[in-house]
Amino acid sequence: MSFPSKESRDDITPLVDEDDVEFFAGVQADRADQPKYKRIKRQKENFDRWFEMQSKMLAQREAEDDPSSDEDVAAANEQEAQRYKIVSVRNIFEDSTEPEEESKPKEPARAKEGAQPSESKSDNRQKIAKRYAYVTAREAHSYKQEAISVPRDYQLELFEASKEGNVIAVLETGSGKTLISCMLMKHVLSKEMEQREAGLPKRVIFFLVNSVILVFQQAAVIEANVPAKINKLCGQMGVDIWEKDLWQKQYQEYDIIVMTADIYYNCLNFGFLDIQQASRYRQASLLIFDECHHSKRGHVFRRIMTEFYGNCPREVRPRVFGMTASPVDAKGDVEQAITDLERVMCAQIRTPANMDLVRAHTAKSETRIQYYDKSPHEYVTPLYQKLYAGIGGFKSNLRKLLTFSEWAAVELGPWCADHIWHYLLNGHDNYKEGYRASWIRELVSKATSDTSPQQHETFESQLELDLHVLAIACDIVEKHEFQEPKLDVTDFSYKVLNLIHFIKSTFMSADNKFTCIIFVQRRFTAWVFYDLIKKLKVRGCKPGILTGHGGNGVTDLNMTFREQSMLMYDFRRRKVNCLIATSVAEEGIDIPDCNIIVRFDQCNSAIQLVQSRGRARQSSSLLVHMIERTDNSGLRRLNDVTMAEHKMREFCEKLPKDRILAGFYGDDITGVTDDNGLIYIESTTGARISSGSCLMILSTYVSSLIHDSYSVLRPIFSYETDGTFHICTISMPSVSGVLSMTGERRLGKNLAKRDAAFRLVVELRRKNLIDEHMRPYRVKKVRLLDQKKKEVSAVNANKFSLRSPSFWKLELFDYEVDGVTHALETFEMYGAVFEMPNHKGSYRPLCILSRKKHPAYYSFPLFVDGEYIPIECRLTEKPFKMSIADMIQLSQYTVRLFYDVYNKLFDADMRKLPYYIAPISDDSGSIDWDLLKRGADSLDQQPVTWEDKPDAMAWQGAFVVDMRNRNRRFELRQLMPELTEDSAIPSWFPSSEKHATVKRYTYGSKAAGNIPSSNQPVFAAKRVLHGQNFLKASSAQEGERGTDAVVIPGPFYISAIDAPMMWAMKLLPSIMFHVESCLQASELRQLLQLSSDIKLRNLVEAITVESAHLDYNYERLEVLGDAFLKASTSIALYVNFPEEDKYSYHKRRLDLICNQNLYETAIELKMYEYIRSLPFSRRTWYPDLLQLVHGSKEIGRAETHELSDKALADVGEAIIGASYLEGLDYAVHAVSQLVRSADHDMHKWADYSASYKPPQFQVDNGNARDRQIAKQISEITGYDFKSPLLVRTALTHPSCIAGIVPSYERLEFMGDALVEVLCVQFVYEKYPSADPQYLTEHKISIVNNKFLGYLCTKLGLHKYLDYVSSALSAAIGEYLHVIEFEEARTTTQDQVWTRIDVPKALADCVEALIGAIFIDSDFDLTAVQGFFNRHMRPYFEDFSPFETYMADHPTTQLAQQVSSVACNDWKIQCRELKINGTTVVLSAVQIHGRIIGSGESTSLRNARFDACVSALKRLKAREGLLESLCTCVAERERALLPDSVTAFAEG
Repeated sequence: MSFPSKESRDDITPLVDEDDVEFFAGVQADRADQPKYKRIKRQKENFDRWFEMQSKMLAQREAEDDPSSDEDVAAANEQEAQRYKIVSVRNIFEDSTEPEEESKPKEPARAKEGAQPSESKSDNRQKIAKRYAYVTAREAHSYKQEAISVPRDYQLELFEASKEGNVIAVLETGSGKTLISCMLMKHVLSKEMEQREAGLPKRVIFFLVNSVILVFQQAAVIEANVPAKINKLCGQMGVDIWEKDLWQKQYQEYDIIVMTADIYYNCLNFGFLDIQQASRYRQASLLIFDECHHSKRGHVFRRIMTEFYGNCPREVRPRVFGMTASPVDAKGDVEQAITDLERVMCAQIRTPANMDLVRAHTAKSETRIQYYDKSPHEYVTPLYQKLYAGIGGFKSNLRKLLTFSEWAAVELGPWCADHIWHYLLNGHDNYKEGYRASWIRELVSKATSDTSPQQHETFESQLELDLHVLAIACDIVEKHEFQEPKLDVTDFSYKVLNLIHFIKSTFMSADNKFTCIIFVQRRFTAWVFYDLIKKLKVRGCKPGILTGHGGNGVTDLNMTFREQSMLMYDFRRRKVNCLIATSVAEEGIDIPDCNIIVRFDQCNSAIQLVQSRGRARQSSSLLVHMIERTDNSGLRRLNDVTMAEHKMREFCEKLPKDRILAGFYGDDITGVTDDNGLIYIESTTGARISSGSCLMILSTYVSSLIHDSYSVLRPIFSYETDGTFHICTISMPSVSGVLSMTGERRLGKNLAKRDAAFRLVVELRRKNLIDEHMRPYRVKKVRLLDQKKKEVSAVNANKFSLRSPSFWKLELFDYEVDGVTHALETFEMYGAVFEMPNHKGSYRPLCILSRKKHPAYYSFPLFVDGEYIPIECRLTEKPFKMSIADMIQLSQYTVRLFYDVYNKLFDADMRKLPYYIAPISDDSGSIDWDLLKRGADSLDQQPVTWEDKPDAMAWQGAFVVDMRNRNRRFELRQLMPELTEDSAIPSWFPSSEKHATVKRYTYGSKAAGNIPSSNQPVFAAKRVLHGQNFLKASSAQEGERGTDAVVIPGPFYISAIDAPMMWAMKLLPSIMFHVESCLQASELRQLLQLSSDIKLRNLVEAITVESAHLDYNYERLEVLGDAFLKASTSIALYVNFPEEDKYSYHKRRLDLICNQNLYETAIELKMYEYIRSLPFSRRTWYPDLLQLVHGSKEIGRAETHELSDKALADVGEAIIGASYLEGLDYAVHAVSQLVRSADHDMHKWADYSASYKPPQFQVDNGNARDRQIAKQISEITGYDFKSPLLVRTALTHPSCIAGIVPSYERLEFMGDALVEVLCVQFVYEKYPSADPQYLTEHKISIVNNKFLGYLCTKLGLHKYLDYVSSALSAAIGEYLHVIEFEEARTTTQDQVWTRIDVPKALADCVEALIGAIFIDSDFDLTAVQGFFNRHMRPYFEDFSPFETYMADHPTTQLAQQVSSVACNDWKIQCRELKINGTTVVLSAVQIHGRIIGSGESTSLRNARFDACVSALKRLKAREGLLESLCTCVAERERALLPDSVTAFAEG
């Protein structure tokens, strides 16, 4: 997956330009007129269009594998870019091909005049490296493969033979063996299709090769010639950690799989594949072995055939097709070697009956012998003599260089012999730093490995000796003066001079397509020749070097697979035209046809001769053998090899076609398992352990034991012998599940070693430390984040149903006895009274009556009259006893309230109301029945108008409603006798600007002219607005919208609802939002069986999502709950699984705490129905279940809401956080209810201690040293330890040999979680209003290795840490030195640890000690809290450095800029999409629906961060852009004028 750099993202973002701003200015007024729901819809549509466009652009960009090219690129940059081009293997399950064209660098070395390069070369490399995964051989073979449509006669001949039985095709290099295999694959696939149609299971073709580079080379040919689904697999793709389901996917999805033979062998061993046709897994229909002559001794080809294929009944064996240029690759009896190959491969050798057919289609090469005189040099060089005198008596890796230097002085010449020592200081193309630094690291690594004390002591002494030897050698080499090469016999042998002369003369006249390969035996020789040719600057010659990648150390001059691939890439494109190669280039690798092949060192076998000649396939090509003129043995050796080839050819050509070789169908094949009879087969999978595979399985298990960089884990083999028999004992690392194993007596060391390894692996399986496929479980850790953590989407939302609280469910008003229905005569009504103590008189207390007992509602604030005022709730002590008549009046009064205050007329049937509203007397505090009766009776009466009651005093203080437009409502507050209806409106009233007189404002400008004068009194009034949200501060509050007015009573009627009750009723929707939140939280609490002691206020916060746009949401509690969830599950795993290690704990804990698990619980319990996600809207809020009377405008209630999957999981964690605030027992129970797993079945904090069974070492008192250390640690920590050996465990590093106590890893696992929950609680309480990101950032500042490591040294705990690693000792010493220096340099109380890397072992030690305190104190969290308060908290009382950082966060800066123009219509939107299986999050900043910044990343946080950075960049570049886009000010100014009233009156 690829992503653009931040600098280039503006190029793909549809940001606002100049034309957009001008357009915005022209439509601002129209936009201001739009309702809010239309603006929200417009914003969503804009974002959807932008997201669709970005998705298409990303998909298009992803389809382009190569970076964009520039035609004017310089040659130097082209070479550099090609070397850095990287090929992705991200889709290893897909049959994809790469573009064939050559890569060109993205930027020219020198820009054209007037042009500006867009990126630097380093930026380009970084961008390319970020775009693709890693280098593979696919790039080396990405040139176009052409399909061969017409096979040659000899190819058809061999194809027909392979259709009849198993065949080994013997053909010269370049004669088309792979094409024959392609023809055979087509044939087999055709038959396979017929069998699938007949209902038989699918079978797969496996093409097995001997090296990684051949995987891609042969797959390219197959893809061009076989129309099938083909996949390429090699070890670099991570296939060694694949599980059974992934392998089954391979067998199901692909028809042909090209892979290295080792992978196939492992699949057979692990039971992922059965070679038989009647298998439990997908089986093979055809096995193709490339270069099958390797099937000798212990090669993997031979193991596959003998251990698996040979043991299958012949009727179920798959077809076998082998390919080789020569069936003989060593000296010896040709016929015997061929017969053995046929026996092992269970196949007949076939070669064309007429070899002339082959040679007619293959370019003929001329063979020439290049003679040279014997070397005149007989003695070693002076430099060698000095070095031998200094280091010759020591046993070290430098002896390889000494040996080569001694040989090269005679065979190559003094310059070559001395030049090899040049690498000791300066290295070569692969090791730029020189061997000195590389070798020191290698020596230290060996000396600090995980060994026994005796071996460790030996390694330490050897390290000292090796470093001494190296120092001597470097000193001698540094003093030596290296000379430039002179082409004469003083510096070189005649053999080398002859070669150089030949190269010079050849390349002098060669064209630009000329290529040459020089074969040598030694890697040292290849590198010396490479440097020599470069120094001589031979005209037209561009040398390159190709050697193998095996080796035991830095002095082996090995090449990496990437270096091999890039060299072949250059060689094909003639960037390198003279290849100096070892035997790695002789076979397999598809090297382009060469003009000249030089065998500097002679061929030792027939296969080398055949393959060398096969490289010279150009017309008039030349194969040169260099032989000493006076050395008859050289000629004899060449003659022997040539004769062996002829014998092999004659033998093959004389083979009868109908010959059946012994062993072809026989059962006399002996497998490796017959050596000593060791075999174990897993019955469920067929996976096996044998003496041939046990060491491989053991090595894989040990390599999977995760450890820090200071521990080198490996099994230690020790032997006991009596001269004849041997017994092997294997000592395993301390983190292993099996610590040691001793085998039986065997005749040889190798047999004894395999015997012990076999028994150890079987024990690992018995303890379930390896799975049923003989794979270690912890190998899966590489894929835990993808496989087990199961992260859910944080962006994409799904629709979920909503529910009303069941508390409002309608109750029956009758009952049935003996089949007869009786009406209830009395009712018990429970009241919840909501009042504002600070505003008595202005707001009457509201009593909400229900037939069920209310939960204890909490007090909450509402934003009224420009300030937050508290709303207090009290529940009535006793229920009210009411008759049917009382209930009818309650119903009528409730309906009247909604009709006059909200202009909605509901059905007054008492059986249809979920709750009832009653007025409360300010004096008695009980229901004011007189007021209630008056309001109830008015529902069926005519309203009182001015004509009915023209008494000004009766109207003063009344709540009046306009009869023509019921949305106009006022409280008539004060009589104004100085004004008449024709008086001008005083200037301090907002309506004075648009209305000339009081009468015109009251009736409307047009209607007032038709109303005769009536001398009505004038009142100062307060207009009652509708659609107000009192939950949070808003610009739409009354004080900012000009509600003061002057009116006359003519068009109004007096409501039976008094003004204080009306004003209280205005708050009802906001009050009911809190009430229903409490009811939802209360019912969810019952669903989860949580204690009623958990406060509803916290639970309401836990179920409120950010999209509700309230002053609170679940995010803070989620941070707290996440920390406790991690801690509680860690404790439970420590208690329940004492035999498992830290990494098994990690796997189990991820299963418990992963978002997927919490999400599944939420879905199962339908928790989404209780979550509050929708923003409160006064315009759409009305009581549920009420039925509107005919003629009233319908109410659209939401039945669904959208929630992301992650929000559901986060709410679960927030509920745990809310429970934790009330106590540990509540939180433990909440965890069990939400994770729903047997691994955490605790419901009280004490259950952890009750379930714990202390190990024996914790009970033991230890020795005197243990007790003394425990006492000292107790003094340091301030906690008195009871168990000395528990302290010792906390201080034991994994590098130690397993002994009485284990290492600290299990304690560290638990201590890490305990530290985190205490730190989160500390930050949560210290900053009660901080957002979750702020809490997380501050938590990380405490819970990090740098601080904990620093604390370890400040407390002096590092002095007690027990480890066996000189590297760790050196690292701790260096850290202490740097800390001392930094503290001395710093004059202020600075957090010096933040700038220094720390050895992780120091931090682990502190966490393990905290875990030990917790266990030793019998799971007392206060003991851990004491340690935190004493030693950690003092460092973080002042968080000002982090607060400064948070103020600079892009999101904070953007919010401040938007707030500066009072804009409240902006948001950051995010959405996910999938591209080639990779999740990408796109984020956009919208202001009034327009996108001004965007970002993309694989994580939500980074995408939002980048979008804010992009928006800030645009706002900074375009001054005034924000003001041009924002219409909030225009909307507020418009809201100050009562235009709607005027429009109604004038209409």
